[in-house]
Amino acid sequence: MRQASSVSGYIMTTLKIITLLLLITLCSCGQKKPYSKVDVNVARLSNKIIPLTNYIDNPDSCKKALSFLDSATTIDSTCFLCYYNKLMFLSSLKQYDKGILTINRLLRLRPFANNLYLTGGVFYIKSGDTTSANAYFQKSLTICNNVLDTMSNDNRDYIMLTINKAINIIMLGDQIKGNEILKQLHDKQTDSTYRDYIASFMNKTKDELIDLSEGKYSR
Repeated sequence: MRQASSVSGYIMTTLKIITLLLLITLCSCGQKKPYSKVDVNVARLSNKIIPLTNYIDNPDSCKKALSFLDSATTIDSTCFLCYYNKLMFLSSLKQYDKGILTINRLLRLRPFANNLYLTGGVFYIKSGDTTSANAYFQKSLTICNNVLDTMSNDNRDYIMLTINKAINIIMLGDQIKGNEILKQLHDKQTDSTYRDYIASFMNKTKDELIDLSEGKYSR
């Protein structure tokens, strides 16, 4: 049960940028400065987006959700989840340039978040800037490698980081190596939930992974 719960956590959190890729946490803003209370107005505005996620394909709903989140970040410019939740609506509206600005704001709050660089790379690809995309994928890969070099295989974050590592490698052009990492990780698992989750990323090309990040919002 603990393993299944951990996998569910991976699916509900980030990005997994493509774990990705925009795995958005739908809850009120809890990522606050130490020793400070959540601003009641920020929480209220953040909660208003939750029903709008049911209409993610509707441009008006997306614009309405973004207006709530913009108001929230005007009140609290350090609300991580407010900025993070903007990404799914900006992606649905294909406002990739604004998505990149939001990613960079998030990175100022969490400069070593590998999944944010991975998500940023996808947004850059969608905006047509492959040079910047590759730089973000490489930065994400470097962070993954540095963490994995000192991490036990038993660590609950090991699977997520290894998946992100493999995806970065595929995004950088080495599909064979990336898929081999995924296969090795898949074959080591004894829990079917883990195996199924990892399998969802296996044997996919760069373009298929990018489509996967976009298709997750379709209903």
